[in-house]
Amino acid sequence: MTVTLSAPQLSRVRTFLFGGLALVWFGEMMFTGVHAFAETWTRFWKMYAPDNPQLATALYITHAFEAPLKAPLLILALFGLLSTNASARTALFVSMSLVPLINIAFHFRARGFPLSSMTIATILSTILWVSFLLIREPAQQAERSETTGPWEIFRYAWFALSATFLAVLASLFLLAPNTVLYWEFPCLSDLFDAHQGELASLRVSTLAAGSHLTALPTATWFATAPSRGNRTLRQAIALASIAYAGLVCLLPLRQIVSHAGWNCTTSPVLIPFVPLLVGWVIYAAVGRTRGDL
Repeated sequence: MTVTLSAPQLSRVRTFLFGGLALVWFGEMMFTGVHAFAETWTRFWKMYAPDNPQLATALYITHAFEAPLKAPLLILALFGLLSTNASARTALFVSMSLVPLINIAFHFRARGFPLSSMTIATILSTILWVSFLLIREPAQQAERSETTGPWEIFRYAWFALSATFLAVLASLFLLAPNTVLYWEFPCLSDLFDAHQGELASLRVSTLAAGSHLTALPTATWFATAPSRGNRTLRQAIALASIAYAGLVCLLPLRQIVSHAGWNCTTSPVLIPFVPLLVGWVIYAAVGRTRGDL
């Protein structure tokens, strides 16, 4: 049985910021997920497409690895916007606020800190973290579970396993972007070896995926340990994880498979997302029947 206490008046500033983040993630999802828009996206961020046509195609497909990350961030932002649970809003806000900071540390550092990109990331990061430090949600007793049984143990273990996998994957995207590119496109390894100097934009896109990916395992860890009894946070993580795993299986895989002459369908990066998707769907189905979601 779960007990939920009524929430006091929440921060309107944070609500406004959640709305702004939702708009940002929705816009980025459209620009990275739709090929025609992706070309505009690369020009805006000055990620110039390589001269080699196959490498140029691979660049736009790396954007298709970014797009699935915008959807779960959008879901987390909407939960923060609409939720009346203060602790869930704080966990979601902190998780998403990490993205611009990590962009500064990894994504833009790889490009020599271009002025326009650096300015956008710095302004966004400053707004988010200053507001976090200065504004507190009103004190509220967290939702709590009164019983601990096999289902609760399985739930905590599943959340921990998912968070660990996503955290390791995010670390690989950030610390070893070249390795990730070879895993994403095993059929292009010889082409990558021959054109190392033209992989800069592909590495930047991979780093961007890594910075955005950190938000999801961070929020999942909050739901696993300090806020494990928070039903609102669990709902947000479950829906966001299903959206992410499902879109990764759909967008990049569809583009890789449909490209003539490529044989990258056994990409090692894509394979773990199938059991991840199945696991989250099973969790959501069982959790719904038990009233946990």
